[in-house]
Amino acid sequence: MKRHAMGNCFAAKLATPSLNLQHPIASWSKQYAGLPLEFSSAHTEALAILMPLLLCGEQSAQLVFQQQALQFSQQQCADSVLALNEVEADEAWHDEALQMVFSQLPELAEQHKVRRTAQRFYAGLGRSLSLQQQFVRIASLDACVTQLMQLIERGSIGSRHPFSLLCGLIKKDEAKHVYVSKHFAQHLGASVSDMAEERLRVLGALMQLLKQQADQFEIIGVDLDKLEKRLELKWQ
Repeated sequence: MKRHAMGNCFAAKLATPSLNLQHPIASWSKQYAGLPLEFSSAHTEALAILMPLLLCGEQSAQLVFQQQALQFSQQQCADSVLALNEVEADEAWHDEALQMVFSQLPELAEQHKVRRTAQRFYAGLGRSLSLQQQFVRIASLDACVTQLMQLIERGSIGSRHPFSLLCGLIKKDEAKHVYVSKHFAQHLGASVSDMAEERLRVLGALMQLLKQQADQFEIIGVDLDKLEKRLELKWQ
């Protein structure tokens, strides 16, 4: 598949998991592969700038779940490895489908800065004190992404547009990932207060990243202040 020049976020080589052809995004990909995805000129430019943010998030998640699965495999925890591999496979489909969309969007000078900023954010997020803290952070981040995808799905691009449908599918996967990561965090000893503190910390950092592109999100119908307040209320 042709990839956009800005489509790869990290130098680390992503091991490509076997893509499950029964995955809902496999059906989406089969339906829209090779077809031009039509956006308005405003939506085209906004998405071209925002896509590096989305892709860096998906690729960062893939790397983290690969690393975590490796750690658990060394401890011979077969059930844990299977659960993590399933999440990693979901993230691989997200990346594959978003790459398909991104390949149809233009190259813009601003994309370099957006990608660099996202790289720094996710690299910093990965510097955790423990495996427990990593899972707490991932659960928190995936909860944010679930809500963000819902807002894009219901935004100004149109609920029946292929990209909006894709965001709806990603949203469902990310909600599942929250549960998986939260389960691992609690299994490793994370307390309710640990989870609460880290959620707000991650939300603040993520909103700082996203709000640098608030104008672009507004064009696609996403109100970042609404997103932030929704999550704060959910987590109070």
